[in-house]
This record gives sequence, structure tokens and C-alpha cells, in this order.
Amino acid sequence: MLRSRRLWLKKTLLRSWINLLCWIQKRFKNWRIQILLVSLHYHTTSTSVRSSVFQFVQENGRTYHAYREGKYYLPNDEMEQDRLDLQHHLFLLTLSGELYNAPIKDIPGGLHNVLDIATGTGIWAIEFAHQFPSANVIGTDLSPIQPDFAPPNCHFEVDDAEDPWLFPYQFDYIHGRALATCFKSHLPVFRSAFAYTKPGGYFELQDCIVPFRCIDDIGKDWTRVKRYREMMVEAGFEDVVERKYEWPVGTWARGERMKVLGLWYREDLLAGLQGFTVAVLTRALGMGREEVEVLLVGVREDIRSNKIHIYIPVRVVHGRKPLEIEQ
Repeated sequence: MLRSRRLWLKKTLLRSWINLLCWIQKRFKNWRIQILLVSLHYHTTSTSVRSSVFQFVQENGRTYHAYREGKYYLPNDEMEQDRLDLQHHLFLLTLSGELYNAPIKDIPGGLHNVLDIATGTGIWAIEFAHQFPSANVIGTDLSPIQPDFAPPNCHFEVDDAEDPWLFPYQFDYIHGRALATCFKSHLPVFRSAFAYTKPGGYFELQDCIVPFRCIDDIGKDWTRVKRYREMMVEAGFEDVVERKYEWPVGTWARGERMKVLGLWYREDLLAGLQGFTVAVLTRALGMGREEVEVLLVGVREDIRSNKIHIYIPVRVVHGRKPLEIEQ
């Protein structure tokens, strides 16, 4: 009973504090106040970056996030961070050098607040902050692996996008990339994004359609990317646009562009192969690390051979929040 009352009191005080921050934001439009709000939000509504968050879990020679331990199956060590930065370049090649597809330069009132969920190494958020120096960019992730040095308009927080969102303001643009394996349920996250997108603002997702489903009771369906457009509409977004791309595995495809994309994706796949599989196969099937490594030897040979003509579909989907919401 006492614990329940304390929890109720904590939530009540937190809501009151958030309401106060929202009132301050509406009352004062000065950019210094915006920066102050971000700082206050970081210290009041998000998980504090305590030393325990940096004490990463070690398993099978890899490290994993400590906050919400076990929720995400890919590692967060230097090897994986290098792969994520490589994948960032692959997305840039896919989008002809652009960080986004949504027409964010046409947002009424301009671009002021931007959120990048599951930011990873933070490379997208940092480059976006450089490109839009007047925008305040926040990147959130379970792992605090982002660099200490970032543009002054770029900030990072340890947070779980599946938790209720408690930001003190709405965003003009929300971005998420490679989220297929992140969430137990994507639709609630999409609905949170809708609630925290400013009317007229955009929500954009960039992802791959992985051709497999998680085994046993891991609790996540990794095939939902093909339903992103449908779920975005269900969450309330309008003018939803889905653009389709492909990444060949290797250089077998015709055309210089497809060969370049295939070369980079092959490296991305090879770099991430052990990270993609070791946690799932050891935790769900009880395989030993050595068994997994032996299995992957043949997989790597097949990937490098250029004889197997496979590709992974890529989808980039964006939707706009209506200027007027029907009650």
C-alpha cells in the first residue's frame, strides 16, 4: 500500500512538473528557454545517466545495453558501432546523399525541434544538427554510446521509446531508422510519435524488410516493416508516402548504382552477422558460442561467393500529422 501511494505521488508530481514546463514553453518563445527546457527535461523525465548504465552486459565476447537489459538483441560494442556507421553511409547512398525523404523544409513555421528514436551511435542526429543548426535535435537510445562531442544543438538521452513519452513539447520532425528488431509492438510507438508530432510535422521511418520471424518466445515480430505504412495511417498520420528500394547482397546486380549498394550491404551484413545471430541462437536455442561460429563460417562463404542472388527490400515511409485533428 505504501509503495503504491509513493508511486502515485511520484507520477502526480512529475505530471505537474511537465505541465509547468509546457506552460513556460508556450509563454516564452525565446530559444534560450527552449535549451533550458531540454536540460530540465533531461534531468526530470528521462533516466539519469548513472554509472550503472555504462556497465554494459558482457555475453559471448560481445557487450549489450545495461538499461532494460535483454530487451534489444544486437550488441553495442565498438564492432557494432562501426557497422552502424557503415550502415549510415549505406542509407545515404540509397537516398542520394540525403538524411531524409519527408518534405520537412515545407513545414509551416519552420523546423525547430527534431527527435531521433533509437539513435544508435548518434551519427544521423549529429549530421542532421550540422545541416540544420537552428533546430534542436534530441537522440534517444537504450545505450549511451554516442560521442561526448556533438554540435551544441544536439543532445542525447538514455530512454526507451516503448515507454510513455514525457517530452515537454512536440516535435516538427521525428525520425527512426532500422527499428525492425527494436520493439515488441511498433504501433504504440507510432501512436506516441503521432501524439508528440506538431500539427503539420512529419514522422519518417527508414528500414529493411527482414525475411524471418523471431523464434520461440523472444516476443518480437521482426517482419513488421512491410506494415509501416498501414500502421502509420492507423496511428493518425495522413499523406503517407512509402518509397521502395533494394539492397543486393554482393555485386551481382546490374548497373553501377546497384553494384555499389550491393558492395556496401554485403559489408554491412558480414560485419553484423555474428551480432545478429549469437544472442538469438544462444538464448533461444541454447546453442554454444562455438556452435554458432561454426555455423556462420558457411554463411559467410555463401555471402562472399556472389553466387547467391538475393537482396533485402528497403522501405522509407513518412507521414504528416494533420493541421487540424478531428475530435
